[in-house]
Amino acid sequence: MAETQLANLLALLTPADIVTPESPEYEEQSRTWAVQANKHPQVVVTPKSVEALSRVVSYANTTDLNIGIRCTGIGNATSRDILISLSAFKSFQFDPHEETVTFGSGHCWGEIDQKLEENAPGYASVSARCTYVGVGGSILHGGQSWLSSEYGLACDPKNLIDVQVVKMDGTNVWASEEPELLWALRGGGGGFGVATAFKMRVYKYPSSIFCGQIVYAPDALKDIARETAAFASRCSDAKMALHLYCLDMTAGTYAGKEPKPGLAIFVYDANGPEHGRSKDGFKWALDIPGAVDLTKTLNFRGVNQQFDASRAPFGKINTWAAGVTVPAVDENLILRAWDWYLALLKKDPKLVMGTYVLMEVMQKAVYQSLGFPSLVSAWPHTRNQHNLQLGTGVIPGSPESDALAYKAMAEGPYEIHPGHIGADYFLNFIENFIDLKKVK
Repeated sequence: MAETQLANLLALLTPADIVTPESPEYEEQSRTWAVQANKHPQVVVTPKSVEALSRVVSYANTTDLNIGIRCTGIGNATSRDILISLSAFKSFQFDPHEETVTFGSGHCWGEIDQKLEENAPGYASVSARCTYVGVGGSILHGGQSWLSSEYGLACDPKNLIDVQVVKMDGTNVWASEEPELLWALRGGGGGFGVATAFKMRVYKYPSSIFCGQIVYAPDALKDIARETAAFASRCSDAKMALHLYCLDMTAGTYAGKEPKPGLAIFVYDANGPEHGRSKDGFKWALDIPGAVDLTKTLNFRGVNQQFDASRAPFGKINTWAAGVTVPAVDENLILRAWDWYLALLKKDPKLVMGTYVLMEVMQKAVYQSLGFPSLVSAWPHTRNQHNLQLGTGVIPGSPESDALAYKAMAEGPYEIHPGHIGADYFLNFIENFIDLKKVK
């Protein structure tokens, strides 16, 4: 029966819409961020129009076929039978009067940054903080941005105005026609239909942003912990943000070098370079002994391009992640994170290429722009203010390392942040150890 259903579904498309394992583009169209997540679909289909997609979705919903939806980007969307790729949905329109953009769900955010730069210079969207994240997955699961400290999440009603959706019966609607559907799409995930286009607010934004890494040796840890915690507690400037990393500073295996655990701060100041280097900006970080200053002045698109090298593990390693919100980034949290990082690498040095700790220092508006508690959108808002992200992984072929990596992600948030509860996960990182009923 499954073979007949598959054949019937493919008959709804043209040969140009069908990608098989023998096709040269199959690997790119079916690749998952984590190797172990890939179910190697029998076929990837790339419908070129909403009408073709509607036919596929309508029929697929009547079959026993395993179906997945991929909006592009770097997620783990996959399936055993049919993977529907939205890579052909590349429409883009800027409305200068409404100050909105309407764009297809087949974009990555780097493409949107580029098109805004070309068609709406001086504007920025509440996008991801790197170029290679797909628009669909990020928006539908909340959407955190450099702009979020000022304008909230991408899915907030003032930012996400409308979504074009193919529903499971194949009908095509703009979600504003069905308010409950639009509510669900604002941060509730992608299980309510297939999003084909988004209409979002864009904002006039500075084009001279002070940003980049400041790198440190491990012996600067105590100074970094003290000064970063002080910054996190005092800063209320919506145009400033900070990321603190514990990771392999040489890119280890990827660069063919011996791993070198270290620390880095990525600073972001949209007030410009003069402010960024001042005592009101990040002078404190530059003054920490041993600091290596790699900062630059870039526009918004250029800032996001600084993270392109982070795409290197895509589809190369078995990897797991855990992302939680925390109320504060204090000295003890930073010190525990570093100890956890080193302890994991000591248990299994093979994990060095995939292991990192990332603490994102943000402003309250990111999660509380709608107040708390808030039922205005489906995204589970929180009183917490900052993010703690953990990741680890290893080249496929080591079951013991896989088991340790999974265990580390399940237990890591509790070890680093003892006040962590199951409600504090954010939905971009969903693994089997997370009880979704507790997330809020």
